[in-house]
Amino acid sequence: MGRTALRKGGRAETRATNLPKTTKASHGHDGTRLAVQFADVSWVVLLLALLGAAYAATLSANFVRWDDQFYVSENPLVQSPEGWKAFWNPTDRRSPQFYPLVFSSYWIEYRLWGLDARGYHLVNLLLHGASSVIAYCLVRWWGFEAPLAFLASSIFALHPVQVASVAWISERKNTLSGFFLLLAFASYWKWYRERSTAWYAVSFCCFAACLLSKTQPVLMPVSFLLAQWAAERSRRECAVQPWWERGMGALPFLAASLVMAAITARFEHDRWPPLPIPWPERLIIAANALGFYITAVLWPAGLSPIYAKWDIQIHAWQWWVAPLGWACAAILGWRWRDRLHPWVVWGLGHFVFGIFPVLGFVPFNFFTYSYVADHFSYFSMIGAGVVAAVLLQSLPVRTRFPRTAVPIALALLCAALSFRQALHWRDNLSFWLAVREHDPEGFLPNFNLGLHFRREERWDEALRYFRAAAEARPYAGFVFRRYAEALLHARGASAVLDMCSQWLRKRPGFAPAYLERGRAWEQTGNWSEAARDYEEAARYAHNDTATAEEARVRLREIRRRLGQTRP
Repeated sequence: MGRTALRKGGRAETRATNLPKTTKASHGHDGTRLAVQFADVSWVVLLLALLGAAYAATLSANFVRWDDQFYVSENPLVQSPEGWKAFWNPTDRRSPQFYPLVFSSYWIEYRLWGLDARGYHLVNLLLHGASSVIAYCLVRWWGFEAPLAFLASSIFALHPVQVASVAWISERKNTLSGFFLLLAFASYWKWYRERSTAWYAVSFCCFAACLLSKTQPVLMPVSFLLAQWAAERSRRECAVQPWWERGMGALPFLAASLVMAAITARFEHDRWPPLPIPWPERLIIAANALGFYITAVLWPAGLSPIYAKWDIQIHAWQWWVAPLGWACAAILGWRWRDRLHPWVVWGLGHFVFGIFPVLGFVPFNFFTYSYVADHFSYFSMIGAGVVAAVLLQSLPVRTRFPRTAVPIALALLCAALSFRQALHWRDNLSFWLAVREHDPEGFLPNFNLGLHFRREERWDEALRYFRAAAEARPYAGFVFRRYAEALLHARGASAVLDMCSQWLRKRPGFAPAYLERGRAWEQTGNWSEAARDYEEAARYAHNDTATAEEARVRLREIRRRLGQTRP
């Protein structure tokens, strides 16, 4: 690389006259060309071995009824020979989401192994393993020693918050999109170092594939630019090429992000209209969600496949602690920006860029159930890994032993935690029991456990969970009707009569209770009481057309039986 020597005060200084090459790593090879050396191969083999052990339970896991049925097991488009056309048509609303590469992968796999869930789990694991190896190579190219690159990539690969993305078949969105994202990042870095048009084209194509798998990484091109800045600052070199000129390379990526974000937003708004959330509440959700994700990385205790939805009280002071705290942190970070290691800045920035689209500024369908989820942090975890690598590198140690032992110890700990977390995804029952463990009175786990035992016709167990779900949502008609159905099978019609009467004493005018009590009267042969309850159900079912229509149909049938001619 050409350099111009300058004399100031009798001492020579150097300035870069073109883009700087990456400094050589500790093994003496060019950082942009990771040589196949024994040390690197050993670290990668160890990483993959721990990955396989951590996720071994997923290879014999089944589908879970949390989107898996809509995405694969009961998706008619996956099973149709012409279904792939719908996946690639952004105006076709039959697909759950417009992620054509993801659903095309399901379509292909269905033709390879049908509805054998093991095949889908294996593909998820292979994609995650490939992404972990790319992450290791990328960190090595940035000049980090092999043990530090192992630490960074093992946090991405093995941290327990990643389990949801790997063990959940429906989160093929993350593993496939993450694989293409890291390929795009690595190719972009090669282009940045070598100025090869071919590498730039490969990077753009991979990033387009990333967005066609999931649009959450729309801000990742900013991370590409921030990595260039971190590499130059960490070497104390100044590139002659202006920052704005280097940034021009990321513009096509950002343009692709805008296009895919618009298509996805329109598709999901038509398919799953999000709940309206006022802007002050969005700010509270975003600030608290960011704190949640950082806390989960630092202390991954109490992780759940689905978290209970926060009850936001906008006038309660405790919800405003996080927004004020992040404002203060931003001010202090700006004042101390020169003291922060460049790769720490990149790691924190990458972490935020990865989860920013799902923090709550733009509401989407998942917010119906919860404001946070482990799988939303999948793309961000390589940033957390690089921050950990820099912190370990900065420790004042006299020997190299801690830089080898600490990464291995942390990787083993993460693998053990991930193995335990992966057990929750073995089957539908394990999944919902794990969710209920963290939210015992919540509607979602209790209702889905009730549905699980209903399918198996284990009515006593179904009754227990449907009762809890109905108490959590006492005015949800579809929940109450499942509760009454389970009670009828488990205890008989008289129990349903008593329950509905008690329910109506607490909630007068609740149409589903009248309807179910009328059905119970029919079971006992009391036609006149049944007709009276059906009349009340039809009268009170103002916004429940299904309940009103069923009540009228049953009422006409009873009147026919009683020989009445009134309409």
